[in-house]
Amino acid sequence: MVLDAEMHEDWRVRVKALAEDLLFNLGFELVDLEFGQSEENDLLRLYIDREGGVSLDDCTHVSRMFGALLDVEDPIPGRYSLEISSPGLNRRLSRPKDFQSRFGEIVKVKLALPLNGRRRFKGILRDCQEDPLTVSIEIDGETFIVPLDETSRCNLVYKFK
Repeated sequence: MVLDAEMHEDWRVRVKALAEDLLFNLGFELVDLEFGQSEENDLLRLYIDREGGVSLDDCTHVSRMFGALLDVEDPIPGRYSLEISSPGLNRRLSRPKDFQSRFGEIVKVKLALPLNGRRRFKGILRDCQEDPLTVSIEIDGETFIVPLDETSRCNLVYKFK
């Protein structure tokens, strides 16, 4: 299925609103929402979280509830699969509150466009500014101010002990 950018944004906003409302009522929060390709068809993936973490049973329950809601509301044109997941150890960071609770931890940022000749940054998260969204990352004693827009991706880097 090929969606033009405007149509894609319209249903994405609608799906996000539906998800946030349902998850709030179920005691969860929406961490991220992705729409992409799986091997067989399009895939809608929601990452959910709550205090104390998310279990497989939680994901199954939310999948059933949100799947039923999507069947009724039908906000997405065409066929797709729904997947509900926890953010995991290498969770994606995208909202200011995600960053503000992770200062001092190692993050990996991938930019769509190079900054000072590089697109990838891996270092210690030191700060976050909201408008525009930027993060300060310390790499080998040097601090980089990295802009985060819709085309950037930032994840925690979990260190096994």
